[in-house]
Amino acid sequence: MTDKLTLAVNHALNDARLARARMGLMAPTMGLDNKRHSAWCEYGFPEQVTYENLYALYRRGGIAHGAVEKLVGKCWQTNPEIIEGDDADESEDETTWEKKSKQVFTNRFWRLFADADRRRLVGRYSGVLLYIRDNKDWNLPATKGRGLQKVAVAWAGSLKVGEWDTGINSKTYGQPKMWKYTERLPNGSSRRVDIHPDRVFILGDYSDDAIGFLEPAYNAFVSLEKVEGGSGESFLKNAARQLALSFDKEIDFGSIASMYSVSVDELQDKFNDAAREMNRGNDVLLSLQGASVTSLVSPVSDPSPTYDVNLQTAAAGVDIPTRILVGNQQAERSSTEDQKYFNARCQSRRVDLSFEIEDFCDKLIDLQIIDSVSQKAVIWDDLNEQTGTEKLTNAKTMGEINQTMMGGGEEPAFSREEIRTAAGYDNDSEEPLGEEDGNEEDEATDSAA
Repeated sequence: MTDKLTLAVNHALNDARLARARMGLMAPTMGLDNKRHSAWCEYGFPEQVTYENLYALYRRGGIAHGAVEKLVGKCWQTNPEIIEGDDADESEDETTWEKKSKQVFTNRFWRLFADADRRRLVGRYSGVLLYIRDNKDWNLPATKGRGLQKVAVAWAGSLKVGEWDTGINSKTYGQPKMWKYTERLPNGSSRRVDIHPDRVFILGDYSDDAIGFLEPAYNAFVSLEKVEGGSGESFLKNAARQLALSFDKEIDFGSIASMYSVSVDELQDKFNDAAREMNRGNDVLLSLQGASVTSLVSPVSDPSPTYDVNLQTAAAGVDIPTRILVGNQQAERSSTEDQKYFNARCQSRRVDLSFEIEDFCDKLIDLQIIDSVSQKAVIWDDLNEQTGTEKLTNAKTMGEINQTMMGGGEEPAFSREEIRTAAGYDNDSEEPLGEEDGNEEDEATDSAA
């Protein structure tokens, strides 16, 4: 009998091991731990991060929301400019094409384009809907040369591919042939409409294997929410002062119930009423007979170490320094270096945005909304450009070097024009370059020279 039982137990254990192995082969993506394929499921992480997960994270997660807003806010701190020619052209004269294109690329348009960039960071891609003055339905090709009435921005969740172009000889093979847009009406209802690709510009990547901005750090954001919610719940439970009654073994519950004119089964409700009165008011008396009251308080551990680990992981996932992400500017040296790194990161991202802006401009040229041009470029200002104070500090240093060299009988290392240029002033005028407080800076520069 014992041998049969042992064989049965061994057989059951072997079946369990095979079942776990099969589950690991069927779901190899449930975590990065090859030993525990269901680790993410046990940690509470989703196997596949959907658009709904990312949107909810952006809408309710403070750190994730801040990451998107800080990146968009810095990248779009100033609007770009589309010029005729290349970015090496230093001519300040505005061409005829630039004047006409500015009628389309207005400040209001750049604000909408920045909003599309924000939504792309949340949902992997977003759509810019073109309202063309051709009086045609959305599902029909656009009539060229009719002009642009306005643009609108759509979330990835409301704009899906409706039909793919599968024609082998088609120029748009493998691209969307029709988009499906879920339009929200002013009365709160919605309707689904087909939109021709002529009337849509996609910002981002809508392929199945696209990786969103928030996706690599999603697990860390979930862990942050657990730490925040768990520590908050612990403080709440301790503040609620849950009471425990300990009765002597000789206590007579029947006599206590008769005091309140209730049965023994209803005595628990009276105890709950007394506990609520204790927690609700101040200076409340609780009379006891053969019982002692203790408060159920559990020690709350400091969540900072666990929170900081997940915060650093989240910051690495979105490539934003932790101090910038949470707005914690403590050490001046490190905070300055973090700001320089973040500015350089946003400046490099502007290069990618420039390509997308050029693609959008090409789409408008193809629709004959704006005129064609042989060469164009997107230019931005420099986010790492020195401030007025930093420029004056450099000019002052250059002046001190001149004084030291002249004191030793040598020629000055810098000319007056070079010092003025370092201070941000144009040598042909008395006004500073890009500064308003010209008089104060001019006096400081002259004294430095």
